[in-house]
Amino acid sequence: MRRIALVLASTCALFATVAAPAHAGSNVDERLEAVLAKTSGRSAVVALYRGRVIGTAGRDADLYTPLHLASVSKTVTAAAVMRLAERGDIDLSAPIGDYLRRFFAAGNDEIAAQPVAAFLNHATGLRSNNLRAVTNGLTTWQKYAAQAGMGRVNATPGRYLYSNDNYVLLTKLVVEVTDKPFSVAVRQLVWEPLGVDGGRLDVTTRATQVLGGSGAWVASARDVAVLFDALNPDSPGPKLLSPRWLTRMHSIAYAAEYRNGLRFRGDAWGHTGSLYAVRSAAVVTKSGTVYVVLSEGARPSKSERLFDALARLG
Repeated sequence: MRRIALVLASTCALFATVAAPAHAGSNVDERLEAVLAKTSGRSAVVALYRGRVIGTAGRDADLYTPLHLASVSKTVTAAAVMRLAERGDIDLSAPIGDYLRRFFAAGNDEIAAQPVAAFLNHATGLRSNNLRAVTNGLTTWQKYAAQAGMGRVNATPGRYLYSNDNYVLLTKLVVEVTDKPFSVAVRQLVWEPLGVDGGRLDVTTRATQVLGGSGAWVASARDVAVLFDALNPDSPGPKLLSPRWLTRMHSIAYAAEYRNGLRFRGDAWGHTGSLYAVRSAAVVTKSGTVYVVLSEGARPSKSERLFDALARLG
């Protein structure tokens, strides 16, 4: 009997080691409340480990409340593009103009000739012009994409230069390749395979109507956490891409700090977002825990502070 008890105890200890993250002994909710205190406005914070929510915090919102993602939307868009590439509908090394011939017919060949991968990795030399799009009175992401397609390459192609122009053009690419509205295409490519609602593209405000897949997605913190868990090649559970394509998504193509819609900072990766009174961050830590904070408020001044706060949770 004593031997059986020892075996059972060892088995339980092993299960606890496998099933729990490194910080399981701490009060996760309290740690998330500390992150929440750094934000303002409607906000939600969630921690997910191996497909299971292990902690939440919120202010006038919970883990299921649809909130603006700002530039965390770029990961959603990149995931859709990678799904199309895995299916063979897009060649990431092909010029984006191959898929948007009519769009670039009277446009800039310097942009059209660049590979799709350069847009995914902010390596086209295009600068962000979404603020100019708004001040010029553009009212849709389609008009902003047209402006971006007629723009100028401002820096050396191949070098990292973060730009909303890249991802509004990828929004156009997804629409053209699938022949579906962007929200419909993303729902079918990204959210339905994960079994979550996934939210929608917001085109109702001046701040979001021009951004498309570069920054206008609205979804719950839980759904975003499920997506990032599905993009983690080192965790168990359902994945959005095959192992080979997950490896490719995380591989360095142009710059170590940005890889196909994912930002990397030290041992953590994910994405950040800031848009007027929106601050957001999604982080996957070394332990495999996914943290997401979505806040419709202007504090903190930079969303990178939220990323770093989540990354420190381990």
